[in-house]
Order: sequence, then C-alpha cells, then structure tokens
Amino acid sequence: MRDTQYELVASLVIGFLMVVTCIGALPAASLEWHVSSGESIQTAIDNASDGDTIYVHPGTYVENVDVNKRITLIGDGADVVTVRAANEKDHVFEVTADLVNISGFMVRGAKSGKAGIYLSGVECCNISWNNASDTSKAIYLDHSERNKLINNNVSRSAFGIYLDYSTSNILTKNAVSYNTREGISLQHSSSNRLTNNAASNSMYGISLCHSGNNTLVKNVIWENDYNFNVEGESLSEYTNYIDISNEVDGKPIYYWVGEEEREIPDDAGYVGVVNSSNITVRDLTLRGNGQGVLFSYTVNSRIENVSVSGNMDGIHLKHSNHTQVRDNTVSNNENLGIYLFDVSCNNTLTYNIVSNNFRDGIHQRFSNYNTIANNTVVSNSQGISLYASNHNRLTHNTVRSSLQYGIWLSSSNNNRIHHNNLINNSLFNNFNAYDRNGTNEWDSGAEGNYYSDYTGTDPDGDGIGKDPYPIPGGKSVDRYPLMEPWESQKKGDVDGDTNVEMTDVYMLLNHVGDPVSHPIEIAWAGDVNSDGVINMGDVILLLNHVNDPVKYGLGD
Repeated sequence: MRDTQYELVASLVIGFLMVVTCIGALPAASLEWHVSSGESIQTAIDNASDGDTIYVHPGTYVENVDVNKRITLIGDGADVVTVRAANEKDHVFEVTADLVNISGFMVRGAKSGKAGIYLSGVECCNISWNNASDTSKAIYLDHSERNKLINNNVSRSAFGIYLDYSTSNILTKNAVSYNTREGISLQHSSSNRLTNNAASNSMYGISLCHSGNNTLVKNVIWENDYNFNVEGESLSEYTNYIDISNEVDGKPIYYWVGEEEREIPDDAGYVGVVNSSNITVRDLTLRGNGQGVLFSYTVNSRIENVSVSGNMDGIHLKHSNHTQVRDNTVSNNENLGIYLFDVSCNNTLTYNIVSNNFRDGIHQRFSNYNTIANNTVVSNSQGISLYASNHNRLTHNTVRSSLQYGIWLSSSNNNRIHHNNLINNSLFNNFNAYDRNGTNEWDSGAEGNYYSDYTGTDPDGDGIGKDPYPIPGGKSVDRYPLMEPWESQKKGDVDGDTNVEMTDVYMLLNHVGDPVSHPIEIAWAGDVNSDGVINMGDVILLLNHVNDPVKYGLGD
C-alpha cells in the first residue's frame, strides 16, 4: 500500500506542475472531502469548489460522475476503488472542467459508444494510475488539449485510449491490451507525445489516422492483429516523428520522413516512408501491421523481393510516383494486396505474386500512367481493379481464380489491356473481365487477352479467335482474343512478341535516341541490365545478347 500511495502522490505532483504550467496557481484556500463506501462521489463534487481535493475510499460506487469543477479526485487505488456506470449509456466519469486530476480508480461499465473517463473540450487535466475496462472507449479525449494520461491500465474495451480532434497531449507508460478494436487510437489529433506505452493483444495496437506532427518514442507493440497503422489524406497527416526505439513484435519501426538515398535495414518490423526519394526496401518479411510497406508522397524508389502477409494492406502507395514494385510476394492480407491511391503515377509493378488477399489483389484508384505487367494474381476477391484511373498499361499478367472479376475497370479511360491470361475468375458467377462504361483498349491492335470462358473459334489456326470477346459493363470489346494462354514477357522482348531478336534491338535503340517519338510499352523489358534506367548500355547488352545469348545474359 505504501508503494501505491507513493505512486499516487507522485502523479499528483505531476498534475500540480502541469496546473502551474497551464494557469500558474490554484486557489489559495482549498478543502478536502472524503467519500466512503455507500456514499456518493457526485454529491461530494456538487458540494466542493474549484481547487478542492476529494479522497474516495475502498468500495464499489455505482454512478455516473459529472466533473464540472477544477478538482482533484484521488481513489485509494484501482485495486480497491471501483466506479461502475449506473447508466451504461452514459460515461462513467465525464470531465468538462479544466485542471482536473483523476487517479486511483477502477472504471467500468460504459457501453453504446460511451467512455470510462471522458474529457470533453478541456485542458490541463491529469488522468493517472487508473484501470479501465468493459467500456466502449476506456479513456476518451474529445477536442481536448494539453492533458496527461500516465500509468493507466486499459483493457477489454472496444477502444483503449481514444483521441479525437485533440492536440498537445502526453500519453506515458500506459498499458493497453485485449481491446476489440484499437489499443491507442489518434483520430484527427496532432502534436501529441506517446512515450513508453505498451499495446498488445488488440485488433490494432497503435493507430494514427489523419493525425500529424505526433511524436512516438519507446512504445512497445506486440501480438495485435495489426500492430501499427498510419492513414491520412494530406502530407501533413503522415508527417510524424517515430524513431526506431518503437517496436512491433520485437522489431524496430522504420518511419522515415524527408529521407534520400537510403535502404531500409533488414531488421524492420514496420516500414513507412514519407516525403522521401530514392529509397530502397528489399529482402524483408513484413507482417501484422496496417500496411506491410507504406509509401506516402515518395518518389523514385524501389520495393523488391519483400514478403508481406497478414497485414490490412500489403503494399500501400499514396501520392507516390516513379516507384518500382517488383518480385514481391503479397498474400493473405485482410484488405488489399497492392494499393495505388491518390495520384500515384508512373509506377511499375512487375513480377509480383499476389494471392489470397481478402479484397483485391492489385487495386488502383485515382492514379494514372502506371504499368502493371507480368504479375501473377491468384485467388483474391478481385484480381486487378482500376477506379478513376487513366492511361495505364496492363499486360502479360495472369489473373486466376478470383471470387469476382479478373480485371475490373470503372470510370477509367484510355487504358491498354492486352496479353493477359484471365482464367476462371467467375466463382461468384461474375466475369473474367468487366469495364463499366469506359473507353479502353482491350487488345494491342493485333492480339488481345486469353479468356478461359471464350467460346469462339480459330478457323485459320493463327491463335486468335475469329469472334470478338465483348467486355461486360459497357461497349468495350477485345477484337483479337487469344485461343491459348500467353507466356510472360521476357527481358529484352521490347516489342512483346515473345522473341528476343534484332527487331527488339532496333526498337530499343530508337527509344534511347528519342523516347517521346519511340516509346516502349514495358520499360522493364528494355532495362536489360536492370540498373533502373534505359540507355545505350542496354542497347549494347541487348545487341550482344542477340548475337551470343550464352555469353551475354540479361538481368533479372
């Protein structure tokens, strides 16, 4: 008991110092009140004045407590003082006054979106050494700032600690566990500091949504469905200071902002890259987070040979351009496999294996001029989907066994889709392909895609069906459907005809001389030395390879 009293006194000292910081001093004359089992905490508050202290002694108090005065509430300890909601559709403690201190309570029983301890529009409060459980939101800060949450134990609620539109708060040494939704959740909340918190065994450990300029140091996150999660709209909502002292499942979080020319170390547990350029993420296994790899406002970077599984999204690119995503294994993620969103343009996705994701294997939204080629997309809800995305190229992909559609387009135009294998993507009686009122090209002008449900004939035996394949959803049509599945495109096969020969050398030479007048459809195929650029070095290597393929091999 002596240790507990010491801890409570220490928390009160912190609260007092914070009070001085906020307004300078408390009223000179203050009273002490004592509440024992069978009496009412609310009655004591009603009788108290600003600056008073109320001590609550062991017992179970069944009431909903409104704290509308600048007072200090001290329970004898969360192990001996329980406050349970009389009305579970109301908060247990509702704090509407600044400079309130609450410590030493077990708080329980608020349901229907209500909180154990609710701070509404207040400043400079101190909530410490409480236990809260069996609530919708254990501790909830709503439009509140400059408060401290210290050494609270929060468990078995929907949300553990929940901040909504709340700024400049300090969360230190709190333990959150076994919550059905989020352990620590920041929503539209900025400039908060989270240090030395432990978040475990919840759906999400720590989640930052639309929340920027926060500082996270020495937080330990483990055994949640999704340990760490960051979501936002603008760059500012992704700009947080999160150093490698934060850990997920014993591995450091690498959350880089404003970096250049760096490679993520191989011990990463979470990877987030913001407003950076020339970053490489390779040879990692990343699982159990909101995103396996997050790129936000990042350019000219690479994600390669990474295994991402068991995340909400596997690989997530937001407003990120000129990135190569290749040779990754993306599987069993709860939402999307690879996600390009919010003007993520001029990216190349090649040779990825994307399988068994709950929603789409590859999903692109409001993003243009991307190349999706030579990927294997199997057993997802939908294979490859584009929404409001234009001028993209989808070629040489194999999309198989999707529950709904193989390739799905909506509100998307001027995309080129050809030489893809679309096989048995109709498990829910949908279609291999779907194009909702778009103007897109479903063939190259000479050859189209392979559809496992195509029933046309090939009377001249050239491998192209005589009858066009109508694409459901609008007026699009594949004029030259293939009779057999197409092989993946190879390095050096610049024209995409499955052969590597002198015509490819000429085509690549013309492209190097004038890339605008002589574009190549799949840049990856022309980068034969795999150095990330196409220049005369590639032309010379390809020429030598055509003359002596054994001596002059091509890059992977």
